Amino acid sequence: MEIEKLILQKCIDYSSNLNFISGQITKDGTLLLIESNLQELDFFQRPVPKNNWTIQVIKGNSVETVELKNVPLIPTEVDLFSDGTLLIVQGRCLKDGTYIERNARSYNKNGQLIEAFTLGDGIEHVQIDETDTIWVSYFDEGVFGNFGWEQPMGSEGLIAYRRNGHRLWGAGSYGIIDCYALNVVSSKEVYFYYYDDFFLVQLNEMKETTRFRIEGDDTIQQFMFDQKGLIGQVDMNTIMRFRIKNRTITPKEKLQLTDENGKPIIGPVFMRGTFLYAYGKDGIYIKRL
Repeated sequence: MEIEKLILQKCIDYSSNLNFISGQITKDGTLLLIESNLQELDFFQRPVPKNNWTIQVIKGNSVETVELKNVPLIPTEVDLFSDGTLLIVQGRCLKDGTYIERNARSYNKNGQLIEAFTLGDGIEHVQIDETDTIWVSYFDEGVFGNFGWEQPMGSEGLIAYRRNGHRLWGAGSYGIIDCYALNVVSSKEVYFYYYDDFFLVQLNEMKETTRFRIEGDDTIQQFMFDQKGLIGQVDMNTIMRFRIKNRTITPKEKLQLTDENGKPIIGPVFMRGTFLYAYGKDGIYIKRL
């Protein structure tokens, strides 16, 4: 199989003494990184020990650091509301009788807590659109129930919530067992890819406009469209080029991310909208597709 090369430009020299936990691109192309001094994370330990977390807000060639102190959850997802308020979400959420964890917390840029609410267990992805709607996708345990949930909040696989966590819409008609990937470009362009139909669906204002069938054995974890088709990450180390023909998406070749000198960039990759970032050993790289 051939390998296509995709050249990224370095946007900032960056390295950290902290451990990288997770990251996300916001709707306007800002990159957020969740960092911690913890070596290991136990997502099932209860009560969750209070810890400090660092959120790096990378835009262009500047980095803003937000320190969150004594946080009673492990943030696996992060995004920004349109006013700059930070949302962090813990993917696992315990329900024990009448007690339900509030696994979503919003903070201002000074690290002060604004609100805490519940988005349910088994969360795969969280992304906020320009109307401040929170889109949450769930994996199978969040759909069918685990961790004390007999009637899970994520039973529809993909749900849109208001800023305060109140439910707006759910993808109940799709029969989602596991929502593998989500790409919220805007409220008029929400893409999700799910099992067991292997459809990639586009929504506009919560109504379906297009659907593609994805062929091949790869589970796409994140994806984005460009002029040549679709780029998808299928595992930690593999990014693939997919071809689109007659609303069918098929794998074509492996894709290698390189710097301007042709050197491979090894590290976490992030995709959303038209933005692709890679976090290499010596900095953050970007490509606008």
